[in-house]
Amino acid sequence: MGDFDPDACLPILQRALAGWTSTKPYARISTAVAGLSGSQHNINTPDKANATYTSGLLFPIRDDDPDYPALLMGNYILGAGSLSSRLGTRVRQQEGLSYGISSSLSVSSFDKRAGLTITAICNPQNIGRVEKAVREEIERLLKDGVTTEELDKAKQGYLQSQKVTRSSDTALAGTLSNFRHLDRTMFYQAELEQKIDALTSGQ
Repeated sequence: MGDFDPDACLPILQRALAGWTSTKPYARISTAVAGLSGSQHNINTPDKANATYTSGLLFPIRDDDPDYPALLMGNYILGAGSLSSRLGTRVRQQEGLSYGISSSLSVSSFDKRAGLTITAICNPQNIGRVEKAVREEIERLLKDGVTTEELDKAKQGYLQSQKVTRSSDTALAGTLSNFRHLDRTMFYQAELEQKIDALTSGQ
């Protein structure tokens, strides 16, 4: 991947790895979601000028689930789309409560394990208002869903970001390496993006 001479590089790699063996057999550790209960914690850091709000949710879904494309776009609209997201618009731009806020989604390719995380940095006196705003935006998303216009903008932004990512040799090499581990090809990514492009607001 990228600009290199395979005739020069491969012998070096072969010499570097010659005779290498693992002392232990490989075994993947399963991380399925089970037996978890919610809780809330406050950690006081009086030597810090800022406060950090973090919330998370684990739930059983894998990245080959039919709902995965809609979940990706739901998270993008909620908080992954930078300042154009609902959380960015509400918490940072409209109410000026946070220096930065975002949501992130992590979904396993092996186990039914997904995590949604929301993080914001704010003035300590605003932490309660940040928590309230985040909760209200999640409730609004679950109750009212998304508009067609909102989804179309999100799809355009997400799909364009994927093209930009693939323009980086380093990122593309990482993707190919990960897909090799998963026994996938770039057809998986192509099909995923086709499903995202075809999503409706109802989904």
